[in-house]
Amino acid sequence: MPLRIRPHKVHLKGASFVTSLRSIVAATYLASLPVVSHAQIEITLKNSFIENYKDRTTIEATYTVDKAHRTPNPPAKDGDMHIAGRAPQIGLATVAEIVNAASESAAVALVHSVEGTGDTVHITGAWRIWCEHAGIVAQVQGKKLAPFTTTNPPHVFEIHPITQVGANTVLDSWVPIDGYTPKEAGAAFLNYENRKSQITVNATRNTTTITTTMAGYNYVEFKMVLNGEQQEVADGRFVMAQVLDLQNELLVHNRRMVFVKGTAPEQKVQTLQAGDTLHVLGIPRIDLALVSYRVRNRATRPDALTWSLPYEILVVAVYSDTASPSR
Repeated sequence: MPLRIRPHKVHLKGASFVTSLRSIVAATYLASLPVVSHAQIEITLKNSFIENYKDRTTIEATYTVDKAHRTPNPPAKDGDMHIAGRAPQIGLATVAEIVNAASESAAVALVHSVEGTGDTVHITGAWRIWCEHAGIVAQVQGKKLAPFTTTNPPHVFEIHPITQVGANTVLDSWVPIDGYTPKEAGAAFLNYENRKSQITVNATRNTTTITTTMAGYNYVEFKMVLNGEQQEVADGRFVMAQVLDLQNELLVHNRRMVFVKGTAPEQKVQTLQAGDTLHVLGIPRIDLALVSYRVRNRATRPDALTWSLPYEILVVAVYSDTASPSR
């Protein structure tokens, strides 16, 4: 369970009621959550895409830029630059984002130079599937897409953060966002852990549909404690870790963390080992490795298809007080 809280006995007019503080804390958190639509969101992915990207941190795309922010968001609003577009490698409405974009003028200029022209630009970055701006239309991979007229069309797929635009590498943008207040870890991870989902397989079409509801909490600040060995892949590494809030209270026992090759977070984590702590900024994404696992084991574990939404955390930045060994 994400919260380790002992039951507490409450006395009322001589009667004794055993009440779980876990329920009280959960109710308090839920009461503070933003009011959002509970409409069902359907994401249909090709099985080949799931298998190709389940253990990859990034994606490369031949990207048609339809609409981009004129200027990056101010730091208080996260400092990102949003770029709406389409790519054959993805086949879904996509928003690409440069973090700390005000410091990446060459990449921003290149994006604007092709915006709305129909010309493409090569973009590489972390792939991300998350239901923050999904709208009410089913997201079906491979469905024909018309050019977008807004920087925030209904979408579940992002290249976020970007690592390269054309010849411009923006790896140095993967740092804390000065002036931005991330989401509080307790509320954010309660939201992630309790997000419902349903996985449906279409064997005829070789697709898998994930049905869930809208989820926010885009950037969250927390501490992670490495649980074991790191899984190194061609474009980065994965690490299983505990999640702690900034007061060192345990929130989640074991969750996969994603590190993109060449970023400051990836360079830092590769120097650590099990038991070490990292203070990080992260964003959630659907864990395609868990989706694949549940689909493969559906015959023996059909209940796995209705477990909570499988997610992992993409680590965007590390803070300066990081890497304090717990041994």
